[in-house]
Amino acid sequence: MRHNLRVSLTARLLVALILPTAALALVLGVGGSLFIARIVESVNDRPLDASVRSIADTLALEDGEVTLDLPPSAFGMLENEERDNVYYSVYVGHELLTGYPDLPRLETADARIDETRFAYSTYRESPIRVAVIVRRVPRVEAPIVVQVAETMDARRSLSRQMLGGLFALEALLIGLLVLLLPLAVRWGLLPLVEVRRGIDSRSATDFTPLTLQQVPTELRGFVTAFNGLLFRLHEAVEGLRRFTADASHQMRTPLSILRAHLQVLKREGTRTQVGQASLADIDVATVRLQRLLTQLLALARAEGSRESFARLVWTVDLSVIARSVAEDHVPAALRSGVDIQFDTVEHTAVPTVEELARELISNLVDNAIRYNRKGGTVWLRVMSRDDVVTVVVEDDGPGIPAAMQADVFQRFLRLDRDRAVEGSGLGLAIVKVLADALAATIRIASRPNGGLRIEVDFPVAAGRTGAVAESAS
Repeated sequence: MRHNLRVSLTARLLVALILPTAALALVLGVGGSLFIARIVESVNDRPLDASVRSIADTLALEDGEVTLDLPPSAFGMLENEERDNVYYSVYVGHELLTGYPDLPRLETADARIDETRFAYSTYRESPIRVAVIVRRVPRVEAPIVVQVAETMDARRSLSRQMLGGLFALEALLIGLLVLLLPLAVRWGLLPLVEVRRGIDSRSATDFTPLTLQQVPTELRGFVTAFNGLLFRLHEAVEGLRRFTADASHQMRTPLSILRAHLQVLKREGTRTQVGQASLADIDVATVRLQRLLTQLLALARAEGSRESFARLVWTVDLSVIARSVAEDHVPAALRSGVDIQFDTVEHTAVPTVEELARELISNLVDNAIRYNRKGGTVWLRVMSRDDVVTVVVEDDGPGIPAAMQADVFQRFLRLDRDRAVEGSGLGLAIVKVLADALAATIRIASRPNGGLRIEVDFPVAAGRTGAVAESAS
């Protein structure tokens, strides 16, 4: 049964509905039994009270003696189909005036005058219900106690009938529930069937979100989560498509160059001047192809990094990362004739993914060196202000025209003047994707005396949702 509950939503709902219903039926049965007992007692106590009062009303004093009449109505009102036995007794003080001497006498020491009391007792091995009333007769010092009792066959019969009716109704109710609940549960689960049909009817490449218009409120959270999964799958598939398209497009040229030079080597050999030139060109093309593949893989990894690296968020010091990046790029800067200057302040720790933050800063510094002028300078600064830590990368190269600064994060975008510089146009595209993943904000601007300034704000508070903002000035 436990296995069925795990795999069947219908079984879970049936158990969840039937068990509380059965508990409710039990409570109603117990409560109904107590209520029926009180009703039967109240209904049957009224004629018993009337009987004892009718006898008490005939009490009188004649010739110094207490007298009474036993009207036929006093006992006639107690007649019933079960033919219950009726007993009575009348006491003046402690002396029996009339009635059954062995009828149990109820305690009346604290009873009020003319107040009827009721009690259960046993007489002649049968349970009885006794009504007693205390009266005062003028010129009689002792109180007069009148008791009337009857057996309980009629009460029991009425209780059985009422309880039988109650239990029959409860059994009918439970039977109807057992029969109708499966149908009701299946009807209630029809929206799930419709959602499943909508999913089954889709093609493998259809990532259109499911509509929420006809979805019940209880399923909207599930459908919304499923739509989020569809969106992430769509992004992953689109990322794979972009990677495949970009790789095939960008690798076509270097591969063509490699193939052409290999044909030359086959024809000319490696000892000729033409062969040596081809070997040099092959070496350059191989380096460019390696860099292109590295950046394409970095871009693909960065696009999926928000969720893949979310568990790796730790508080790290951006100054330490930036200093390490600057030191790693010193050899490249020396080869390009570019000077690197580094500056930082205290309190530059932020919650982020160290690997992604390092790659982001590294791409910015690499771009600043690669597209700088010979003899130029790259400034790398880490500053702390308000609730962010800002990494600033500046260079005094040719910069980027203001009209194009809004588009610099597009893939493979390169200025015509930079065609001679080795590169693929993916550096800033990777920076943008990494900034999105780290909830960092990017600002780009031209320096007053020429060159480019890029600022990246890392939020100090963890969990802040950020977006990449690009502004040109």
